[in-house]
Amino acid sequence: MRTVLPRNCKVPSNAGTFGKNAYCSMAEKALLPLFPLDLVVVPGETVPLHIFEPRYRNMISAAYAEDSEFGIVRQSNNQLVRVGCTAKVRDITERFEDGRFNIRAIALRRFLVRALDSSQECLYAAVEVIDDDTPAQADASKVEAMLESARRVRQITGSRESDWNANHPWLTFCIAADLPLSMDMKQKLLEVRSEVRRVELLTGYLRGVIGKRQRRSKRERLVRTNGRLRH
Repeated sequence: MRTVLPRNCKVPSNAGTFGKNAYCSMAEKALLPLFPLDLVVVPGETVPLHIFEPRYRNMISAAYAEDSEFGIVRQSNNQLVRVGCTAKVRDITERFEDGRFNIRAIALRRFLVRALDSSQECLYAAVEVIDDDTPAQADASKVEAMLESARRVRQITGSRESDWNANHPWLTFCIAADLPLSMDMKQKLLEVRSEVRRVELLTGYLRGVIGKRQRRSKRERLVRTNGRLRH
């Protein structure tokens, strides 16, 4: 996928979300149809989606028929973020008589939206596929510390078992795909262009989850013992 910035499009100055001047009208079809959702997906993640609006039924059906990508980008409080992830339909899992259907989609590549086209039924975008600035990996001891925290959070949340490969270049995305992280945290990971930095961010987040659970457990024990915590 190449980067295309059509003529007469105004690029937003806001680095995080789009304002009124981000929209344009393009004579030719934009590169990527967008599916704005209050959802963040990371490369390699499989996500179930329920497709019910007619315009998105048409968009997803075309992407499935053509084996082409569409973009999942977070929209929250009527704001669209600039970094999302492309996806392809793996399969249609269920169809309904009224035209709705369920799919499984696989997230593939991160992208940065350069400009938006709202002249068609669905939103389209000129995008730039993004990757890490450097292939550098985090120190092995830091990776192991992150994995240990991830395993503990998996136990806490009852998430499914996963064989995480410590040498995977995008290990943080593998973990983010398997654990119930907050949308804000997943968005941060998606936007960071360094696995070293993502390891730091994710480790801190997971330790926060563990600490919160430990404090809650302590309060529950205090309640059961009428405020007298026995060791």
